Amino acid sequence: MSDILIVEDNPVNQKLIAFLLARAGYTYEVAENGAEALHRLDQSPFKLVLMDMMMPVMNGYDATKAIRANPKLKNLPVIALTANAMKGEDEKCRAAGCSDYLAKPYSKDQILNAISILIKKSQAEPGQA
Repeated sequence: MSDILIVEDNPVNQKLIAFLLARAGYTYEVAENGAEALHRLDQSPFKLVLMDMMMPVMNGYDATKAIRANPKLKNLPVIALTANAMKGEDEKCRAAGCSDYLAKPYSKDQILNAISILIKKSQAEPGQA
């Protein structure tokens, strides 16, 4: 079982996030779009999902809504990652079911802190992520 599922279509962003996670001691897998993410989540458990919101095939909004609709995954922490830092984007991501939101570019500390907080919260309060 990997700790984190990275859902990101950009290879450079995939490598950057993977590097940060590996350096912090997390295990991870990468999915290139929402449809692939849903398939991977159906195959094996993860502690958290890092979800790019703008991807081809299935975007992060639709993928997160599908995660929330699945009783087995409805409490899985999902952090939205988006280049769209416009006013209201945070609310849009949360309305889709995201647990947290980070606008790109985010710092190493921002992403690692968000991951740590949500994983600890989900482990302390099972079913309440």
